[in-house]
Amino acid sequence: MRMSEDDIKAFVIPLYTDKDSMHNFNHILRIRERVDLYKASCGHVDENKLTFLLNFHGLIPYVKDHEEEVVRMGFPSEWLEALYRHITNPVSIEEQLVSDANAWETVGEFGIRKSLQVGKERGRSLKETLDFMRENIKRVVFYTEPGKHYGEPGIEVVENFLRKCEAAQSSLDSDLPK
Repeated sequence: MRMSEDDIKAFVIPLYTDKDSMHNFNHILRIRERVDLYKASCGHVDENKLTFLLNFHGLIPYVKDHEEEVVRMGFPSEWLEALYRHITNPVSIEEQLVSDANAWETVGEFGIRKSLQVGKERGRSLKETLDFMRENIKRVVFYTEPGKHYGEPGIEVVENFLRKCEAAQSSLDSDLPK
């Protein structure tokens, strides 16, 4: 890789400035911490590929629009393909690590707070946010053993929260005059 990690960060940080508060570059830093926790038990990891996937994780539309430029920066075109699939169909351990670290942010108490915050920032109603959460939690998959260990219990936390919200809504609906 031609660019150092510091050079990559200097390049991508400005590209994250228009993202919402939960998907800005701090999101990448949180994912990095989680990846560092997970990767110790995952065998050989290509640190250069991992660094690329981490830093460009939230910039897929940008990379698609600037593929030639990104390849000229020294990133193999195979890594671009890895970036495009890492959330929905991760193949390599590096893709799985970033996918699991990202998925962790959608579960547990943090995932609930994140969903409510993003919903608010995007102008969604509470019902729309809860519907979004209900659909999203069905698609959460963890691929690595550490990802499963740390992440899967958080799925239940979100599902319990959603059940409580539904029960509260049902109770309110039954109390309304007919």
